[in-house]
Parts: sequence; C-alpha cells; structure tokens
Amino acid sequence: MKSMTGYGVAKVHSNDIDLEIELKSVNGRYLDLRLYLPREISFFEHILRKQIAATLKRGTVEARINFTDHREPRLLLNKEKLKIFHAIVEEAASVLGMTGQVSLEFLLNEPGIIENANNLDEDRVLNEMLHNTLDKALANLVKSLSAEADNITQVLSDSCEHMLEALSAIEAQIKPYKEELFESMKTRTAELLNSFCTENLEQRLIQELAIYIDRYDIQEEISRLRSHISTLQCTIEKDEDNGKTLNFILQEMQREANTLGSKFSTTKTYTHILILKEEVEKCREIVQNVA
Repeated sequence: MKSMTGYGVAKVHSNDIDLEIELKSVNGRYLDLRLYLPREISFFEHILRKQIAATLKRGTVEARINFTDHREPRLLLNKEKLKIFHAIVEEAASVLGMTGQVSLEFLLNEPGIIENANNLDEDRVLNEMLHNTLDKALANLVKSLSAEADNITQVLSDSCEHMLEALSAIEAQIKPYKEELFESMKTRTAELLNSFCTENLEQRLIQELAIYIDRYDIQEEISRLRSHISTLQCTIEKDEDNGKTLNFILQEMQREANTLGSKFSTTKTYTHILILKEEVEKCREIVQNVA
C-alpha cells in the first residue's frame, strides 16, 4: 500500500548557492503537479516534472524551489539595444519639443540593456546541485508517504477486526430473534383465527408467517461481508497502488451493511450494526489517501 499524503524537503548551501526544494503531496484522482520555480531556473521544470512523475502515480503534488545565487554575476552591456533605445528617446523628446540630455541611469534601467551573461542552464555546478537536492527531497517524500501508509494499514486492520467482532455479535442474535418473532407471530395468528375464520385461513397464515420470518434471514449478507473483509485484509498488505481497488471493496461492504441494517435492526443488534457502518465509512474516508 502507498499513501498520497506526505512531505519532503531538502536544503543545501554550497559554492555560494542557497537551494531548497520542498515537496508536498495530498490525495487526488490523478497526478496533478503544481510547480513554483524562480524564473532564472525555469529550465529545470521539465526535469522536475519528469522525476516526480517517475516516483508518484497519483496525488496533488506541490513543488517549490527557493534559489539564491551569491556568486558575482557576469554582466554584459547590450550596446546595439542601448543605441536604439537612446535614439528613440531623443526622437520622442524632439517631437514633444523637450530639451535637455537623457540621463544614463534612465537608459540603463531599460530591461535588456544590461544582460546577465551567466547561462545557468549550462552551469554544471548548479545543475548538479539541483539534481542532488531533488533526489534528496523525493527520498524524504517517499519516506513520509511510507510512514503514512503504515499508519493507514494499521487503522484499516483494526477496523477489520472491529467489523468481524460486530458481525459475530449480530450473527449470534439471528436464531433467538427468529424464535422470538415466530412465537410472537404465532400468538397473534391464534388470536386472529379465534376472531375471524375462513376455509384454509390457518394454512395461508402459516405460509405467510414463514415467508415474513424468512425475510429476516441475513446469513447471506453476513457471509458476503466476511468475504469482503477477507479481501480487504489481503489487499491492504500488498505493496502496490491499490487505492481504487480498496474503494471498490468498501463500496460493496457499505451496500451490504446498509442492507443488513434495514433487514435486522433490533434492540440487541442496533449498536453492533452502528459500529459496522461507522467502521466501513471510516475506512472509505481513509482509503481516499491511498495511491
């Protein structure tokens, strides 16, 4: 079993570079990646998507990269762009009849006039740091997912035991309840026969009584629930992406539990039926976090 809820982070400070990669994962029907990278290392987005997709199959994953480069930048002056921009500014001043020189500071503030000559996508040191930090963050995320999966497995296993105990308690009440129901109905039938009698009425009443009591036979529902619980226990022990399978099993269990409750809700079984339904519902909510 694998969880979809986890957290992993990795930080490194080396070669005058501060780098942090943070990964958060929550449940989702499909793999939904939400990436937040500084513009200067946007070239790493493709690799980030590829690595996460190779590790996770489902879930909503948020990835954030914090990056600070303390190294001295290599700056270049774009001379051609500076000349063109200066000429346009002077032309605009002439059209407006303005006099005076254009300040150098104003010209240099124009985006693209001063360019950063550091090609970060070709920076071997930075790329190595990005790959290593991502590997560590993913490893920490997987570790967190595994720990959460262990917790889910334990909760589901405990719920299975509670449901089996509830079923045993319910099953123990089937025969006494049917006997009690039969005696009650037999007394009522005798009263009706004494006050109102027609040909073959007694035989017809006994037949109807047998059919009525048979409707309270829930052995089939109990057998199916035991089978579903057994399948659930086997499935949660498998080391694979089985969240959808678990959800389907629990849907069937919820259907059987509702049928059982509607057919056999007595004063002595009400609490056990309630426990059964609560455990099934709890398991259904939990497996939404299983990949």
